[in-house]
Amino acid sequence: MRDMIHSTILLRKKSKRSVAASQYWTVKVPRKDILEYLDSLTKLKEVSEGREGISLIVEGNKYFSRDIGKDYLLIFITDVDEIDRTVNEKMDAAKDALLEVLNGKNITYLKTHYKKLISPYVHSQLKIALVGEGGVGKTTTLHLLMGKRPPEQYIPTIALGMEVIENIKFAAYSLVIWDFAGQERFRKLWKLYFQGADIVFLLTDSTLRNILISKDMYSMIRRDAPNVPIVVIANKQDQPNALDPSIIERIIGAETHPLVAIDLAYRDDILKLLLDTAAKHVNIAVPDLPPEVLLRFDDDEEADE
Repeated sequence: MRDMIHSTILLRKKSKRSVAASQYWTVKVPRKDILEYLDSLTKLKEVSEGREGISLIVEGNKYFSRDIGKDYLLIFITDVDEIDRTVNEKMDAAKDALLEVLNGKNITYLKTHYKKLISPYVHSQLKIALVGEGGVGKTTTLHLLMGKRPPEQYIPTIALGMEVIENIKFAAYSLVIWDFAGQERFRKLWKLYFQGADIVFLLTDSTLRNILISKDMYSMIRRDAPNVPIVVIANKQDQPNALDPSIIERIIGAETHPLVAIDLAYRDDILKLLLDTAAKHVNIAVPDLPPEVLLRFDDDEEADE
């Protein structure tokens, strides 16, 4: 799986200057590369009879573009391995959306709200299921991811009221994280959820009793969704009856990551685990930067606008 749009640019054709832009990864594109692309695009248009959708490769990046009216050009910059058809479909949808905004509003409005307007046509969903028996700390882990204080009391997540996080962005992906009901009576529904997930995070509370239950859950997930990667997390490592992750690994048969979800000091650890797992799944190399630099939250993007 791979869907990697590095950045987008809306530029004014006459001046060849950026009006608005958005960046989703650490790849920096120098202006000389953009000018080289524009020069090649001009030559291509002379012989392509107005045909759009032909990508061009410049200095290790692939470029796609669409005319936005007569004055503006929208550019998507991607990895060279991206599939042209997929990116072109996104570009066509983005073009229609921006033209509609430009015709109904003005360029100032488009420039001010560009990141929010372009986001639906850049980001692909990456679905992560957070599962485990009731009370192991799934909802608390969601709070930790968001940097929030944990809930003061345990309120069971019910099947039709699961908590969902949808505002974490990673590269050109929008992470959707589900907190599934852990009670046994709801487990018949899990198969449907697993088959729609890209990654499963399995939480245990690190007690022997729950580890054995989690081992059965692990086997069930393997059976129902054999191609979905599973990440095992040993929560409540601060408790006196908590087994060491190295022992839990031997019982469940999978690498196990320690966690104390009620402790905000563990937030960097869980963010890095989320980042590394997502990057591995979509085959993206992670640069040596803090996770909070590479992960973005919708609240942060709104503040930038």
